[in-house]
Amino acid sequence: MTAKAEVSKETLSLEDVSNLCALFDGVRLPLREHKTLFGGYSGTSIRVTDAAGARSVLKIVHGYTMTDAANQAAVATHAASAGFTGVCAPLRLAADATRFVFQRDDGTPVMMLSFVEGVAADKVLAEADGPKGSALLRSVGGGLAALHSIPVAGDAAGRLRHCEGGSGACDVAKHMSGELLEKMRTSTHTREHPFLTDFYEAEAASLNESMRASELPRGVLHGDPFLDNMLVDAATGELAGLVDLEDFCVGPLLFDVACCASASCFRPDGALDLRRLRALLQGYAAVRPLTTDERRHFLSFMRLTMLCNCTWRFVNFNIDSREIEECRNAHVELQERIVALHDEVTVGFVEQVLAELPVQPTMPPPLFAPPSATAMALRTLRERPALLVAAIGVTALVAGWALRRERASGA
Repeated sequence: MTAKAEVSKETLSLEDVSNLCALFDGVRLPLREHKTLFGGYSGTSIRVTDAAGARSVLKIVHGYTMTDAANQAAVATHAASAGFTGVCAPLRLAADATRFVFQRDDGTPVMMLSFVEGVAADKVLAEADGPKGSALLRSVGGGLAALHSIPVAGDAAGRLRHCEGGSGACDVAKHMSGELLEKMRTSTHTREHPFLTDFYEAEAASLNESMRASELPRGVLHGDPFLDNMLVDAATGELAGLVDLEDFCVGPLLFDVACCASASCFRPDGALDLRRLRALLQGYAAVRPLTTDERRHFLSFMRLTMLCNCTWRFVNFNIDSREIEECRNAHVELQERIVALHDEVTVGFVEQVLAELPVQPTMPPPLFAPPSATAMALRTLRERPALLVAAIGVTALVAGWALRRERASGA
């Protein structure tokens, strides 16, 4: 399997798929095979195998503007250009190598992505917890830390979309601007709902305060790091790659770590699983240790990232899609997690796990292009000089890790 099992949005004929694939560079027709992947609310994803046997994914991005889709592609392309192999990288348009997104006649953006082989991490974890589950979460943590190790500076920092700019990271900007608060206050269905009056308003104030903390390190975020957006090796649990680009952006790195912890470390009974949390954070800190400020803000970020997802469920099923009555209370599960993260005992346990984490990296970032790819990277840089900054950053990253490791072992 290669995507979460949900619903697809469209059914396309082989001719339709082939015509769209022909617009992108590197896809050789005729196609050998195409298969619709069932996953997500925001796109139709079709895995294709071309005449040369190469696999990629045709994605029709429902509900997003061309600007949104282009911004998503820009962040993912920056990650791939820096040597990070754990992301579905967009393919360029054949007619214009500077663009990655095509607009259909109905206005819907279309892109093609590189293919990542694997199974959804949430399914593997559900079927094999214990030591294998811990290994999976350590790998996921290390993969997120690798994503966060991608340099974002200079020109890249200015041209990539940021989570405060209106999109990305589970629509956190809509909370910060008050857009969602206003929507709930003006809806006859929600303006007197206890979720709004007794819960959301106080949590949203905390969200704003935490997201505006200037001392937190920033970089490339996945933005929606639930385990169903991560593919792993079914046998080993090792992370293969990150899928679903809709929330890719630049923002506080802590957002991803805390969101993944809140999404993956609660048991079905609603209790926080400290064994899972410890495995995830140890895997992360082995690659990129959390700063003192990040540890201090960690719990507030666990709550705010859950609030983003919790509120999406509440608004979607109580305002936008009220006809799906059986989902009206879908937000309650995540709301209860947020409440649990205010409990003094839970807070104490989380702080204990944070205190145990290493303060120096013990392994280099995984999922980066191996040294054997140097010649290809240099050829790419000659063709695209703008990527030189990213390449230099990755070189400095690996060299810096080696130096820190040497100092740590000599201490």
